Amino acid sequence: MPFVPAPNVVEVQLRATFDGQQVMNRFHVNVLHEPTEADCIAIAAAVGDWWDTNAQALVATNVVMREIYVKSIAVANGPEATYSAIFPLAGVATGDSLPNNVALAVSLRTGLTGRSARGRWFWYGIVESQVDANTMTSGTITSIDAAITNLLSDIEGLGFNWVIVSFTHDNAPRVGGPVYFIVNNITVVDATVDSQRRRLPGRGR
Repeated sequence: MPFVPAPNVVEVQLRATFDGQQVMNRFHVNVLHEPTEADCIAIAAAVGDWWDTNAQALVATNVVMREIYVKSIAVANGPEATYSAIFPLAGVATGDSLPNNVALAVSLRTGLTGRSARGRWFWYGIVESQVDANTMTSGTITSIDAAITNLLSDIEGLGFNWVIVSFTHDNAPRVGGPVYFIVNNITVVDATVDSQRRRLPGRGR
């Protein structure tokens, strides 16, 4: 698929290894102007500090955050930045981790209906004490919800918007380019664990 610009938007990638496999969460931020290298640096550092302060305590010890990478997707060859000053950092949640594919789906809400207006964050690195059979414990759900809500607050604190970027509609490129939906609420709809098969051993390069 040819490059489709998303004006004013950067992509944020949280790059980690989980039991030796490369894994990643990514999301988009609208900086409300043409992204600069300084914007990329500021966002990367903020997300890195967020992981250290909020996420590290909730993930297994075999999860190692390697770096935060941010790039402009406003143009084909835009600015980028990588933050690794405090990394690598391993998770500190004690106990045996569940298989790599086990994740909790966290819903990113925008206050608007339709699949294009919602996103999901698949939380990985879950340990046995955080689940009861196939269901996440209520305390763990509360902690993960609070952690990602804090990330939303950190992005807003920079003066930017966490957004869902929709490039297509009805399986076709959107006429006029991508549409953005501002994330304003984090919630866990279903406490049952999900599966992310790409995170299984041998899938992450």
